[in-house]
Amino acid sequence: MKDLQDIMMDFHSKYFGQLLVKIVGSDTIPFFLITNSGAHLRLMDTVKDFETEFFRIEDVDKDRYRGTVSLLRAFDYEGNDTNSLADVVRLEKTSTEKSIELSSISAIQLLKPDMLKGKFIIEPKW
Repeated sequence: MKDLQDIMMDFHSKYFGQLLVKIVGSDTIPFFLITNSGAHLRLMDTVKDFETEFFRIEDVDKDRYRGTVSLLRAFDYEGNDTNSLADVVRLEKTSTEKSIELSSISAIQLLKPDMLKGKFIIEPKW
């Protein structure tokens, strides 16, 4: 996943620039992690005071079996913080990075990169 994300960022065309980023619409593949106990991993940003279970991969240290993720802030359609996947309409990249022990992770669930675009349509009731 890290390699694919890097390819999207690093692929440049003489005529089209960062074509893959334009096609995908983002330089980030968002995901959440499932711990060995079956719960979603949640991490806290103490500076901006929010908790999230949505991440972007930044680095993998195979020798120490650790990963570095940046936190993605989740918002509902009213612009409020949320961690309910059903309510998330937009994810926002942050500069906050955390190191995690990969042996405590049992699964990863990829999400749509569109979630970083923040575009959603509310249909009229009638």
